[in-house]
Amino acid sequence: MYKVLIVDDEPLVQVGIKSMLNCQALGLEICGVAANGEAALGIIEASSPDIVICDIKMPIMSGLELIKICCERYGCHKPVFIFLTSYEEFSMAKEALTYQASDYLVKLELTPAVLDAAIRRAIERIPAESPARSAGSDTEQFHYDEKFYIRLLQNMFDSPEQIKVQGEYLGIKLGSTPCQCIYIEFFDHTGNNLSADKQLSLYSSAFNLLNELIPKYLSAKVIPLDVNHCVVIADIGYENGRCSPDTTHIIEVLGEMQASLRKYYNILIKAGIGSVVKNPFELSESYQYARQAYSFIDDEHSFLSIDECQSGDYNHRIFNLSIFRPQLQTAFEEFDEDVLSQTIDELTGMFRQYPQRNFQALDAACSILYMAISALPGGEQTVAEMFSESPDGYRSIYHKQSMEQIISWLDIFKNKLSAYFIERKNSHTNHTVNLVKRYISEHVCDKLTLNDVAYSFNITPNYLSQLFKKHNDLGFNEYVTACKINEAKRLMSDGSMKIYEISDKLGFESSFYFSKVFKKREGVSPKEYINQKID
Repeated sequence: MYKVLIVDDEPLVQVGIKSMLNCQALGLEICGVAANGEAALGIIEASSPDIVICDIKMPIMSGLELIKICCERYGCHKPVFIFLTSYEEFSMAKEALTYQASDYLVKLELTPAVLDAAIRRAIERIPAESPARSAGSDTEQFHYDEKFYIRLLQNMFDSPEQIKVQGEYLGIKLGSTPCQCIYIEFFDHTGNNLSADKQLSLYSSAFNLLNELIPKYLSAKVIPLDVNHCVVIADIGYENGRCSPDTTHIIEVLGEMQASLRKYYNILIKAGIGSVVKNPFELSESYQYARQAYSFIDDEHSFLSIDECQSGDYNHRIFNLSIFRPQLQTAFEEFDEDVLSQTIDELTGMFRQYPQRNFQALDAACSILYMAISALPGGEQTVAEMFSESPDGYRSIYHKQSMEQIISWLDIFKNKLSAYFIERKNSHTNHTVNLVKRYISEHVCDKLTLNDVAYSFNITPNYLSQLFKKHNDLGFNEYVTACKINEAKRLMSDGSMKIYEISDKLGFESSFYFSKVFKKREGVSPKEYINQKID
């Protein structure tokens, strides 16, 4: 049985979550319920739940503070978190994902099916050492390590603190020493047209050999990127004011690797060597420069450093894509299709001006792809659905060679992402407005203020006011008044209540004020309206 802890400061939400959980089918046991993070922490220490379903914004201790503490105390043995959030808390929810939260679910869209799917995803991430799980494997841990390093190389963390916390959670120790990226591609130089399966087997064997040999020459970690690409992250020291190992030594090591790979597998490698950065938190800079150096490799050079590129004839061809990263992050965080389209159009416009930069165009497309997988709810599954009609799915980008092919793929991806952003925003806002309208209808006799209704839906008054203005003919207050007047007309038609009783029942300050509002909206006083009905 998997033990589940429910954490939310709203009793109705607690009850709702309990009612939605299919405990029998999923093998769940509710081990506790808490109203804030502090109380939840006590239950976690006492009961060791496998899954925590947690509101992200609570009094005393928030869900975000709770998962941070759990990461610090329990590392990879902490429970798997599923966060509940409102529309305005996406930035907090996405920060929670950097602490390895499994999901964030929008409260207003929560259904038994949505919760069921989230629980199943969470179960897959429960640590293998948990009593609820049978023996696990090192493969899963390697997958998370690999994903962490790819996010690091792509500069997808918001701060060094997030990098440190997630690294500690995975058991990855990031030092403070200088380091350097080496971008490597494998080639089968025999010219044989191998099947996809044989290529995968061949390149996997080559990667394993490289992974075994590199540490004998360098203090380094090897990260696979795809079938025939990997990155070596080398630790760099200083001796007598000079880098150690220096670029010359790294090229010698690559030459040794080349000889071994050719001897055993008939495989050649080409590599771009990035800049030396002060610490691992700046690795994305070295990685980008390593890819740029690689893009200038020709028949005369199997290995090329960024220093050689910047000092030689290559310099005028270098283009740094990192300047577009802030706009892309904004687009993904805010589901802003206009910012996304404008940014990608700028990129493709530049690529059309420089058609020789095929590799940099491919790098840009892959970077946007990695950002989408990392940032969108549902991640890889969401992106895969966008390319469901393509035989290779979103991985078709890896087969693009010409500039026009790459630009065409980027344009298709831009359009699919834009459509997703629009649908996501429309479904969110329309669903919210409809739910608020239903709430007003069911509570029409209460005194309904913008602040109170917004609080009931865990959104700010300003946001609720904007939603009504944008997606309704009437503003919030005007809509509430219209609902109350329509209810008053129904009660008057019934004939069983006096005007002052109707006024009091609907929460008006006085019968005089009620009559004034009624006449302003209907053109006649309540008494005149009743007389018209009688006549």
